[in-house]
Amino acid sequence: MDVAIVANVLLPIALIQIVGWATPGPNHLTIITASVTAGRRAGLKAAMGIAVGALSWALIAVSGIAVVFELFPPLYNVLRGFGAAYLIYLGVNAFRSARRGGVFKLEPDRHSPATVAPFRTAYLVMMTNPKAVLFFGSILTAFIPPEGSPALMVLIVVQIAVLGAILNVIAALFFSHPPVMRAFQAASFGMSILFGILFCGLGVLVAWEMLF
Repeated sequence: MDVAIVANVLLPIALIQIVGWATPGPNHLTIITASVTAGRRAGLKAAMGIAVGALSWALIAVSGIAVVFELFPPLYNVLRGFGAAYLIYLGVNAFRSARRGGVFKLEPDRHSPATVAPFRTAYLVMMTNPKAVLFFGSILTAFIPPEGSPALMVLIVVQIAVLGAILNVIAALFFSHPPVMRAFQAASFGMSILFGILFCGLGVLVAWEMLF
């Protein structure tokens, strides 16, 4: 493989993806909720939901469809609006769970989207995450050479999918580790309130930036 491609394309994309993963946000909150609430299997499903979402966005980016967001800003705002509403919905759900003893209790809360459908919930969070739109719609495309071959496009997509899966599985395994689960469950009520604030806060922040 051409060293220049690795140094100028693949490595920067990987580094930016790792930094984005390490930054707390909706993706992490969703994986944590699924892992601590319903265990390792649910956490891994949420991790795969995020990874498949990253794969979907990568396919959109390399196919050039991301340019549509630049040509039609209202479409981008619609997506952001849906994302804000969904984050607030998850936050409100966490507050409701707190009234029932907390979302992180030993008996999984069957009212929690992360418990009932961890993969679908995580996928929707990823696909409506403004940070993902920024990464895949602008930052990622900035590193994709216009003259890039189809093979390079496929390689970029595979790299993003594999790295995303690895990083999110690491998060799911950590937060579904018994001592970590017990720590969250011991403070279930307070953590549910905190996650409700974080989800709602992120949703409100997205809505505020969109409107103002």
